[in-house]
Amino acid sequence: MFDVEKKETERRKQICSRLNFLLVLVFSIFAIVIFRLAYVQIVQGDTYIQEASSKSDKKVPIPALRGSIYDKHGNLIVHSRASFAAVFQEENGMKKADFVSLATRLSTILKNTTKEDLLKKMDVGYHYKDGKIVDVPRQTQKFLEKDLKYDLSEEEIAYLAEHRTELKGVSVVTKPIREYDSKHIAVQAIGYVRPFNVADNQNIEFYRQRKDSYLPNQMVGYDGIERSYEEVLRGENGYRIYQINSKQAILGQIAEAPPKSGHNLYLTIDQRVQMEARDFIKNFLPKLRATGRNASYAKTAYAVAMEVKTGKIVAMVSYPEYDPNIWTSSPDQETYEANQYSFTNGTIRSAPYDVRPKTGKTAQLETYKHPASLVPAGSVIKPATVLMGLSEGTAPYYYSDTGSYQYGGAGDVIRNDSGHIYGPLTPQMAIEKSSNTYMALVGHNLARKYKKNAVPVLQKYMHAFGLGIKTGVDLPGESSGGEDFLVMNKEYGPVAAMVQASFGQQGRYTTMQLAQYTATMANKGVRVRPQIVDRIVDINGNVVRPFKTEVLSVLKESDSYWRIVHQGMAQVASSGTARNAFAGFPYRVAAKTGTSQQDIYVPDSVDFSKKVKWRKYKAINNGVFVSFAPVDNPKLAVAVIVPEGGYGSSSAGLIARAIYDSYEKHVGLGPTDKPYDPATAVPSQEAASGKK
Repeated sequence: MFDVEKKETERRKQICSRLNFLLVLVFSIFAIVIFRLAYVQIVQGDTYIQEASSKSDKKVPIPALRGSIYDKHGNLIVHSRASFAAVFQEENGMKKADFVSLATRLSTILKNTTKEDLLKKMDVGYHYKDGKIVDVPRQTQKFLEKDLKYDLSEEEIAYLAEHRTELKGVSVVTKPIREYDSKHIAVQAIGYVRPFNVADNQNIEFYRQRKDSYLPNQMVGYDGIERSYEEVLRGENGYRIYQINSKQAILGQIAEAPPKSGHNLYLTIDQRVQMEARDFIKNFLPKLRATGRNASYAKTAYAVAMEVKTGKIVAMVSYPEYDPNIWTSSPDQETYEANQYSFTNGTIRSAPYDVRPKTGKTAQLETYKHPASLVPAGSVIKPATVLMGLSEGTAPYYYSDTGSYQYGGAGDVIRNDSGHIYGPLTPQMAIEKSSNTYMALVGHNLARKYKKNAVPVLQKYMHAFGLGIKTGVDLPGESSGGEDFLVMNKEYGPVAAMVQASFGQQGRYTTMQLAQYTATMANKGVRVRPQIVDRIVDINGNVVRPFKTEVLSVLKESDSYWRIVHQGMAQVASSGTARNAFAGFPYRVAAKTGTSQQDIYVPDSVDFSKKVKWRKYKAINNGVFVSFAPVDNPKLAVAVIVPEGGYGSSSAGLIARAIYDSYEKHVGLGPTDKPYDPATAVPSQEAASGKK
């Protein structure tokens, strides 16, 4: 009995001991947990709160496939194609040494790359400078993909795939790349694309307002049609939503929406006429420099062919041209400098003289020794002067030209070119002979009639023809030209301003303005907007937006006045200064040649941070030409400017004739167009080589 009780007592002690141990163990565990929670909450609470709150969702656009651009007949000029590209996406934990090592190794794998360029493209906060690695600000967010090289070869793709685990953050993806026709069709009018961050850095307002809609390295329109029709061509970006941490590392993808392709553009340009005009200019200018009078520096030319009734631009040449594909991978400094004198569309704004092969400050100083594309219009203004004079009653129907006209003091004398004395003149003959003295009389009479209001009257007529105002062509950066007669009026009074402006020495206009002016003359005062896009089409071929002729203004004048001016311009081509250029042409052409005189002033230094002295360097002659045809039923207007081209009849006039020949061959100057023959289309480089 006693043993049983003793054993029971010992058993209970053991149970109690075990329970006590268990309680101590549980208590200890809870104490540790509570202590840890207290530590996390009290000591590290701010850190964890910050880390938790720093997690965020990032919406990253997926660039849409950019729309294509075609000529009026559907010949492809610009398109986006798929390209295998090497890209870099920074991984967590990568440091300076990793970036440098990666760039160095990739430079041995990716052909025609350098470690310096690759490190810059990786955008990780380091650049090479003078052989040393320096800290620089990041240009884009850390988690974004950075393009390293497009158009990888099969060998490069295979190597990157095989060694992917060794090349942290590097992968091969398919990306759209912009490709321009190798025949260089109207390159300045088409324009080009650059990465969004380049446009953003230039403070282009359009892109600043849409900053959240683009990837920093997404290609956007930077000039020309690519820029004007950015919203149409770009399509609608898709997006991916990522969750990222405070270190900008991706934690996971949450959602994705696919992009929608951009619309396609069909231009009014006929690539057959465009290319034949460009090729004629390319071959003609060296001959002009070798044989032309006062034309030894003629290296540039600008031409616009515009359909009179619709405003459609058939051809637009700004020469010299360049290969816009250089923008695809961002040109290096050497490539940029080699092409910089070709980038600007000289038909709509001032483009510099082509000073190549000179470079640097020598090239910069040389540009001042030559005219840009915006030159005095010269005698091509005379038809407008006659029309204005007839309308205002200041143009005589009979005038005896003595070869000179005095309008002020003894030294204020206007003379005809080469001292010609034309004798009895009608308004038509004054245009045909290009009489400076007749035009000076018209201007002087207007100054007498309107006195201080004479120049505003002149300006009203010039604007009605599209001179001194923007034409409205759908291209960015158009110039309104220069109305130098306003300055002359202010400094010397209305008489001097009106007389000098009457024969074209006080107005500088673009080739596009001269084309619109001539088309307005052919249309008897109806000024239409120049049009370069014919229609916008979606990826299924449906017309999203057609373009119609848009009348901008109407100058109402008597038919008899228009008839007089048209007759005078027709006589220029049949028996006047353009007769040689249009000998044998099957249609009657209305034309006006111009040889604009221009004084060239140069600075003694290109360091404009200091006081610079200017001196007259030389006087030059620019070749200018305007025309339309046929006279009785105008269909095409052509304007040409050849800076330093000498006489307009033997420089710009011959280029205009070549454009008319091409247009007549392919389209026809008759009332209806010739059927389009696909066989006349200029084959693409791929088609010519048999590639698909």
